Amino acid sequence: MPLERLSNVDELGDNATHFFKSGNIVRNKGNDDVAELKNLLPLNGPNHTNVEYDIWYDMGDPKRIHGYTYTDMMSKFILIRIAGKYWSDKQIREACTGEITEEGLSIYNDIVNNSVDKYRLRKNRKTHDFVIFLPGTNILYDACDFPKLHRAVKQGAKLKCHPITANWAVTKLRQEFGDDNVLDKKLSGHQLLEEATTIGACDNSEMGIIAAAKGKNVHLFGNPNNNYTYSSLYHVIFQKGNDKQDMLKRLFSSKVSGIIPVNAENPKEYVDNFFNKFKEFEHVRPKHSHT
Repeated sequence: MPLERLSNVDELGDNATHFFKSGNIVRNKGNDDVAELKNLLPLNGPNHTNVEYDIWYDMGDPKRIHGYTYTDMMSKFILIRIAGKYWSDKQIREACTGEITEEGLSIYNDIVNNSVDKYRLRKNRKTHDFVIFLPGTNILYDACDFPKLHRAVKQGAKLKCHPITANWAVTKLRQEFGDDNVLDKKLSGHQLLEEATTIGACDNSEMGIIAAAKGKNVHLFGNPNNNYTYSSLYHVIFQKGNDKQDMLKRLFSSKVSGIIPVNAENPKEYVDNFFNKFKEFEHVRPKHSHT
């Protein structure tokens, strides 16, 4: 039997892509509908800029846009970002200032009432009041504030390993924090979140966003010097004094935020509105572009 040819392009819904990112941790079937949303994305952004899956880069240019990235989010959305902290923060900040719409409120309530694990994970037998969700192995020691994690564990927090954490990293965490304080990577994160009153997260994790929508007490344990998938959402929504739930309702009501809901009446409208909003800005054509 011939081997199936592996993909040479990372994209949402590609089996080879997800295998190399997740290994033997299988994605929930609910992600299939989200994967279909990628077909609504343009092959290129304005001036032939790249639109790329699950990467991040920042050219440090506040005047010009160098490209776009996208990722799947909460098994309910695609999140499109402008590559670059300045632009990504601007995108979310403006999206959180609009009116709350009926459709946006429906999308928000779906997060509150129907959040699910991205991966196929098993149920928990124990509940924990304070759970901190850790990043995967590849960014674990860059994305976390470890002194802050130690202080939280001393106060009773439990650390939930990301489902794709390497076994050696789990062992190292247990040696550092104690076996009883590090939860199995294959336990349901959403069950843990639902049953806890206090949640900890880093900027790579959607769990802090979901917890805030549910009205949980959320603490951030990320490295403030680095930027990750959801950094802009945390930078904007979690500023001191903000009403997080109100801002999230406005965010999910925006059709120019870059958040494309799978259950929207017209997801393509969200995609088009986003790219139309930013096409007025100067874009830098990639050097390798030939079209």
